[in-house]
Amino acid sequence: MPTRSTLPARRTTPAPRLALAACLALAACLALCLAGCSAVTGRIAHYTPAPAALQENADCRATSYWNEPLVTAPPEVANKMGSVPQGFVPVDAVECSPGQRIFRQVSTEPAWASILEQHLAGDYGPLLAALAEQSERQDGGSCIAMAETIPDLWLVDSAGMAVHIVWPHDACGFTKPGVRQALAALKVTSSKSIDFRPADAVEPVTPPPARILAGANCMTTAHWYEVKGVADPSARDMGGIPEGFVPVSAVECTAFGSNVTDARGTWRTITQKRLSGDLAPLVKALHTPSDKAVGRLACEASLEIIPDLWLVDAAGRAIHVQWPLTACQKSKPGTKELLAQLHVTETTVLKAVLQPAPQPKTLPTATPTSTQAQR
Repeated sequence: MPTRSTLPARRTTPAPRLALAACLALAACLALCLAGCSAVTGRIAHYTPAPAALQENADCRATSYWNEPLVTAPPEVANKMGSVPQGFVPVDAVECSPGQRIFRQVSTEPAWASILEQHLAGDYGPLLAALAEQSERQDGGSCIAMAETIPDLWLVDSAGMAVHIVWPHDACGFTKPGVRQALAALKVTSSKSIDFRPADAVEPVTPPPARILAGANCMTTAHWYEVKGVADPSARDMGGIPEGFVPVSAVECTAFGSNVTDARGTWRTITQKRLSGDLAPLVKALHTPSDKAVGRLACEASLEIIPDLWLVDAAGRAIHVQWPLTACQKSKPGTKELLAQLHVTETTVLKAVLQPAPQPKTLPTATPTSTQAQR
């Protein structure tokens, strides 16, 4: 594994770095992790990193070192990172987060890794205030190993110049909470997935157009409770967006919510949400092809609940949309975020599957035994 320079605001003392390596080795974690702080016993010093260098544009590809476990940023990236320069006025914030990874079964090297690029808008005042907070370093002391994934953060001004920001952190290298809170208050205006993969890892697959039906029907989502998945008959109606179909609203159907009990018994439910708003970004994302593995790939074990999604046109007709999926049958980054930007106009909890009534437990019948002595 090549050696790369250490970011001063991300890794502070030799002890946490050793703990970090052990944590990543055990958890097969994302590459950008930190040693969390448990107790600080040494002397604390406060400092502000040097101002970040002005660059011609924000570049989430500078974050690609995340996809190499235990490797820090190369000098050409780390040396340009820093605090917000005095007088820098942002008009855009760009957050670069690690996305999904796919591995070949015969190799530990990723066959496909991705970074989610999100542009954030809103009041940048709280974010600038949080980024202006000083970082800490300690002389001596100890920290217990914990892992934290820190998105790369870029700020862009009205001239298009960008700065690559170092997050303020505590003496154990753990980020201070203000930046995450300020970022969460901003609105996602656009997002995309940046892929890093060899050409022979996956190939694009476009599903056939979905059938245009009389209306949306969230009850078809009940097949998830019946462990039928895409083999359910309702799956034959799913597909891509047909040419000429213009949606004006959406319906999201989500299984695995809270059960509901009535006079008949206990029901597993489907949560139906009717959504309105600007559907153009979502429709664009839904036109993205899915990925099919070329050869055998080993996927990271994780659970994802993908809502069933319907698009509805002005006449009330609806299509059951197939989500763009990765080769590991996970949703492609960005689609859920765009769906979350729509406005919920109505929420209905549907009784989907009636659970069998619990049967009383009975004790097994005792087998009589003879106490007569053998003669």
